[in-house]
Amino acid sequence: MIDRASLKQSAKDKLRGKWGTGVLITFIYILISSVFSGLGQIKDAGPIFSLASLFVTAPLTLGLAITYIALVKADSLVFENLFSGFKTYEKSLGMYFWMLLWVVLWLLLFIVPGIIKAIAYSQAFFIIADNPDVRVRDAMKISIKMTDGHKGEIFVMALSFIGWMLLAGLTLFIGLLWLIPYIYTTFTNLYFKLKEMSLQSGACTEEMFNGTTRLVE
Repeated sequence: MIDRASLKQSAKDKLRGKWGTGVLITFIYILISSVFSGLGQIKDAGPIFSLASLFVTAPLTLGLAITYIALVKADSLVFENLFSGFKTYEKSLGMYFWMLLWVVLWLLLFIVPGIIKAIAYSQAFFIIADNPDVRVRDAMKISIKMTDGHKGEIFVMALSFIGWMLLAGLTLFIGLLWLIPYIYTTFTNLYFKLKEMSLQSGACTEEMFNGTTRLVE
């Protein structure tokens, strides 16, 4: 069983004294995303900027995972880590587009299968951030193994933040600057919990996580 309260409390403890950095990281991430989103509305040039935004979002998404992996593992929240996904640009891009492809394909079937697949792949970026030698396809397969039997709990975990999101909306979404670090740290804690449980159950091995074992295609 996943103890949501414990994971959330641990997130608050990890962020104590570091909220300012967390807010700055979130602000820059949202700012960059918003700029490209706004440019995507420009007539004629809009589609080009919309496509470009995907090529920026991918490494930033990996950068966020790396940022909060470092916070949970080493009690270090460093602003520069947000851009560390650009160091492994091809892998971040491959992960982003591969996940997007499969989730969209499942969503085309029905909403529920799409949500289930999104949860199944939800640990992939954390896996790459924590274990950079793991291949993209292997990270997705490991994520499926990690989330097997826990998708309902992960979904409920996500739902547990809805109240905070509604409150953030009342602040014209300024509250998201504090809420997103809280959510990201909680879900990073969740990743490490799922990793621990998958190792204990034998669903995954250390060799899979360190990239020395390639999963069968």
